[in-house]
Amino acid sequence: MSSEALTRLQVTIVIAVIVGAMVVGVSVWWITKPKPCPPFDLTENAVEVGIRVEAEGVALRYEEAFFWSEDQFSAIVENQDEFSSDLIGNFSDSLSTYGEREEYAVDADVEFNETGKSTVLKCVVCGAVSKSGNRYSATFFWLLKPLRLDFIDDDFEHPEKGLSWQGYISGILTTINLRFPVSVPAWCQPNGHCHAHVWWES
Repeated sequence: MSSEALTRLQVTIVIAVIVGAMVVGVSVWWITKPKPCPPFDLTENAVEVGIRVEAEGVALRYEEAFFWSEDQFSAIVENQDEFSSDLIGNFSDSLSTYGEREEYAVDADVEFNETGKSTVLKCVVCGAVSKSGNRYSATFFWLLKPLRLDFIDDDFEHPEKGLSWQGYISGILTTINLRFPVSVPAWCQPNGHCHAHVWWES
């Protein structure tokens, strides 16, 4: 074998060794790299959900509390910033997808409760309530559609100055409480509600 052929063989062997080492190195890194926290699929991981909405003029104060298992809450706390960003982003996306009046959220924030193993999304929903004189009209399509609920068909109860419902959504116990300045019986005037709207006079 000529020296030139030997040199080519040596170069080929060196390249093969380098490429092999790179493949092994990348494979080892991929297998041993820290795994990211699994996606926070609220429909699967939450133990219980509580939603509260309170009408204040043309604003709706919104709170959504998620209660978690201890293991899931620990994972959430380790990734607070990512979790908060995802939760607020998902809520904003839902508003724009299901809203009928270009609703949007302001002052959104997520609180973490170590004692109760819960997270609470708080914000003000704007654009869902309109006012004409002393008459208010609010849409709740943005809340009901993604949950596949309906004030009438799903038998929301009528506590004084509110609407409420409790049941299971995707296997998770969910409680919804809506508060208004006055009582809002179904189909009544001047204060009442239909399938997804509520109206009242101040």
